[in-house]
Amino acid sequence: MTALKTVAVALTLAAIFLISLPWLILSATRDLGWLHMPIGGLRWLGVLAIGLGVYLYVWSLISLLRRGTSALPGQPPTTLATSGWYGRVRHPLLLGVVLILLGEAIATASLALLAFALAYWAWLHVFVRLKEEPDLQRVFGDQYHAYAAEVPRWIPRARPWRDSQSAERGGPVPPA
Repeated sequence: MTALKTVAVALTLAAIFLISLPWLILSATRDLGWLHMPIGGLRWLGVLAIGLGVYLYVWSLISLLRRGTSALPGQPPTTLATSGWYGRVRHPLLLGVVLILLGEAIATASLALLAFALAYWAWLHVFVRLKEEPDLQRVFGDQYHAYAAEVPRWIPRARPWRDSQSAERGGPVPPA
């Protein structure tokens, strides 16, 4: 049931923030020529960014579901994911969202959509700094501290991080 709820919430959030709001922004600014970037064939870079973003979003969601931990905002984690993309960047799911939004802005050559993407990224940054990362620190303590000291928040590192104690932290979290 938790997996079904997680997938339903993920699809709902994606439908709102990655499809509906960008569509509304594009519709509202369609006739404002000064909000369109003359980038020509570089629009295809936007398509590549969208593809990578979708991959990271789906991979992260599946990875967290397989580990039996939450991918829902505000839900406490039960596993500290440190392998795969989580060994390269602390928030691959959220990075996927950012790449999708930036890709949409580039693919549509829309400055309005670019402003939305950057504002949304700023909001995500504040959310992870003030809510998600303190929650992870509280649940996993020194394990998370060591991980966060080595793995960047947004820009993936070239080589995956290797935890000296184990490749993956898991199991039930003791009650606080």
